[in-house]
Amino acid sequence: MIIPLTTDAPVYHFPFATIGLILTNVFCFLLSGMGSDEHVARWAEFSLQHGQGLHPLQWITSNFLHAGFIHLLGNMVFLWGFGLVVEGKLGWLKFVAVYLGIGVAQCAVEQTIMLWSHPLGDVHQVLGLDDESIRKWREEGATDAEVEAALDKINSALQNVDRQHIPGSLGASSIIYGMLAMSLVWAPKNEVTCLFFAGIRSFTFEITIMTLALWYIGEAILIAVIQQFSLATATLHLMGAAIGFGVGVVLFKRGLVDCEDWDLFSVMSGHYGPYARDSYGNRIDRPGDKKEIELKEVEKPKKKAGPNLSVRKKAFQSIQQLVDDGDFSTANDELYNLRLKDEKAVLDEDLLERLAIGLAKSNQWDDSIALMNEFIEAYPENADVMRLKLSQAYMKGRDDPREALQTLKSIDASSLNDDRRAQYQKLIKQAKAMLNGD
Repeated sequence: MIIPLTTDAPVYHFPFATIGLILTNVFCFLLSGMGSDEHVARWAEFSLQHGQGLHPLQWITSNFLHAGFIHLLGNMVFLWGFGLVVEGKLGWLKFVAVYLGIGVAQCAVEQTIMLWSHPLGDVHQVLGLDDESIRKWREEGATDAEVEAALDKINSALQNVDRQHIPGSLGASSIIYGMLAMSLVWAPKNEVTCLFFAGIRSFTFEITIMTLALWYIGEAILIAVIQQFSLATATLHLMGAAIGFGVGVVLFKRGLVDCEDWDLFSVMSGHYGPYARDSYGNRIDRPGDKKEIELKEVEKPKKKAGPNLSVRKKAFQSIQQLVDDGDFSTANDELYNLRLKDEKAVLDEDLLERLAIGLAKSNQWDDSIALMNEFIEAYPENADVMRLKLSQAYMKGRDDPREALQTLKSIDASSLNDDRRAQYQKLIKQAKAMLNGD
């Protein structure tokens, strides 16, 4: 079983409502007798009952009842994992409204669909008193009075049926699937730390929200198909997911959530995140970036004629000597002065790497980060190792774990050797710990 524990998705609001809803569900579980049989009859009227008319109160209360401890535990763990994402982007008030809204909408649809179902199913057929059975019974000599008496007895018994035996549903599972679908819309590429149980052993691993969502929704679809989409658990989960997906899309399209260009639509188009490029290698302009881009264009100094190649070569030799001597600050100043006259001057790969790392060791973080980013852009074939160093610089120099995580996400971990891969995993854990305030 795969259980989500936490996420690296950007969280702008502390999960007050998520914690509050978990405590509320636990309190209701304790109050209702923890799913014990002796409390079923007492609380049955608050579950979502089928074939008993429309009861709007049950559309709310049924979401806070659970059939047992495992049922409650599973739902609350998933509520925590995906509540972090949804409430983190919406804030507590909107989150509570969305949470209850998904639950009410799903329960209303479910109870309406089952409005004309019989509380005990097709009892007449089970007892051999459906139309076909009655016809055969009469052919065998049964009188109309005998048939009517039998039917009256069944109908009378059904009217007095114990409410605790009326079929229906309860639990927050459909809402949880709605949260899962909303997370899929808003943060498909962000990762979730999951706990996996394999028998008596367990371990944690990282998985993207998209992969996790497709796993659980795909599993629900498969089970629903096998069950011919009867209103069983899998179908109810899919109803919640469909409602949550729709709500997530509407809130995103209305600009009520900030997905920082990591939403499902951007991911599907291939133009997502801060490194999005078109087919010509140009950065993709987005509405939120226009003002900043325009300012940079206005403030950009006029280009000056660059020096001849011999002057550039001489300057590079001077910078090389300063780096060899360990005078990284002066070497950086020399590079700055060179570029005032020659904007296209780019150091060779080895020299640029040594200068960027030397500045980092000297705690000149801003200059170091600028040169590391320049190295990544100029020498993309060897950029992954530099991204590891850049993520360290973001955390140590700028105390910015979010930027560090974004940098690490652009690394192809499969291309790293064992030592680099271990360093990569360690940096991810450090950044997440800083982000969570640990």
